[in-house]
Amino acid sequence: MSRSVQWLAASVVLALPALVHASVFSVLNTNDSGSGSLRQAIIDANADSAAPHTIRFAIPGIGPHTINVASQFPGVTRSMTIDGYSQAGSAVNTNTPEQGGLNTNLQVEVVGPGNVYFIYLNTTNGLDVTVQGLAMRGFLSALLGVGGNGGTSRLNVYGNYFGTNVDGSEVGAGQSGSSVAINCAQSPLQLGGPLAWQRNLISGLGGAAIVVGGPAVIEGNLIGTDASGTTAIPNGAFSNNAAITNFTYRAPIRIGGAQAGSRNLISGNHTFAISLGTPLQIANHDGLVIKGNYVGTDWSGMHALPNGYENPAFAQFGGGIQLANNGSDPNPAVIGGFADGEPNLIAFNRGSAIAVSFNAAGENFDTRANMFHHNHGVGEANIEIGALGKTANDVDDADAGANGVQNWPVVVSASQAGNQLTVTYRVDTAPSNASYPLRIDFYANVQGGSGLWLSQDSYPASDAQQPRTITLLVPAGAKAIPFVATATDANGRSSEFSPAFDVIFEHDFD
Repeated sequence: MSRSVQWLAASVVLALPALVHASVFSVLNTNDSGSGSLRQAIIDANADSAAPHTIRFAIPGIGPHTINVASQFPGVTRSMTIDGYSQAGSAVNTNTPEQGGLNTNLQVEVVGPGNVYFIYLNTTNGLDVTVQGLAMRGFLSALLGVGGNGGTSRLNVYGNYFGTNVDGSEVGAGQSGSSVAINCAQSPLQLGGPLAWQRNLISGLGGAAIVVGGPAVIEGNLIGTDASGTTAIPNGAFSNNAAITNFTYRAPIRIGGAQAGSRNLISGNHTFAISLGTPLQIANHDGLVIKGNYVGTDWSGMHALPNGYENPAFAQFGGGIQLANNGSDPNPAVIGGFADGEPNLIAFNRGSAIAVSFNAAGENFDTRANMFHHNHGVGEANIEIGALGKTANDVDDADAGANGVQNWPVVVSASQAGNQLTVTYRVDTAPSNASYPLRIDFYANVQGGSGLWLSQDSYPASDAQQPRTITLLVPAGAKAIPFVATATDANGRSSEFSPAFDVIFEHDFD
């Protein structure tokens, strides 16, 4: 191993939260049980009260090494780090999301019989368990958190491959697949992170790849692709579940983030990339944030790697983000943001960018500066609220449903002179039917969806339902930009996109 690789492997431990390891337990062979096995190391760590511990790997010979699990491992009852990167020949990923996929070199894979868990937390409170540097497949759930009413036991997941071969390729015929990668129930979860070595690959799961109950942070991962980030290895192929889903909420839940390293690539999955909520869910989204992700593209954001069913007849059942809470949700999910790195790119999907399920009248979401384009849903393929297809504006915006079925802005006229865009618009929303002021966001039009976010205006109650004329700045050198707009009330409830408006170009100041 070169000095640089040795230093990099050592940095994995240094980058973790500071722990004073009371004991180190070694895995010396690939046996399912007995002295020197991974199973025995977990048993011994559980029996040692002076936790936290580290389980390290020192399996002799040239890897990768495969540990075939015959039966259920014991539940974890002590804080510990299970460190696959300690195995000779391992190397952490050094690629950032902007540099492409993963160049991780894993040397230990753990393969289950299909009907057991690998690592599960067996104590509700007080555990801090880290799993890093392993390839895991063939389990009912590779990692399982604590259910019930949650608790404080925490699961940290860094630099692993779930559901694929040890090289990050698709599992071949006759090999053992997996159902779920991480089912964290209601215990806290840190899945991936903003540092390159923390990025996980989570693909090829027959069920949902990730089931969260919160609080959870999911960042920097590849979900639904191979290790290169260019080829689909779908999650949810045998269950019709989204790649990231949940059955309970315990805020906050953050997917992605503003840091470049926090970007998840969530592409190539069988149904939706993200579907949060179920028909029986009545809890709130309080604290749900989805920022900075690429959804439906390859790692570069330039090429299609769509989520959703290949059969266009099922387009409504797949795509980017589905919000499915049918309870009363006064706290909107925040999707995107106006700061650098916060907008999501949701493009090329075989369904809408954002869709609210048919029974989710209580949903609220605030879409901010996102790029939604080339999605292929039913009718309105970018933001669908209520019925399939574009929802027509109604007089005074008196209708009810998800996001209050907020009326979209009606553009009366627009003209461009140099880098100034003069727009006259109105929103037919009575002050009694939405919280003012309304935030009006303008975007360059891409197929009736959003490209570059251009600017915004505040539509005050004093102008409610009346034409308002404003002047916006457009990017230097851009001329006659067709644009679309959304309206979001003061409670964070966004509309669908307005129809695209073609700008009249007047003259250039140059």
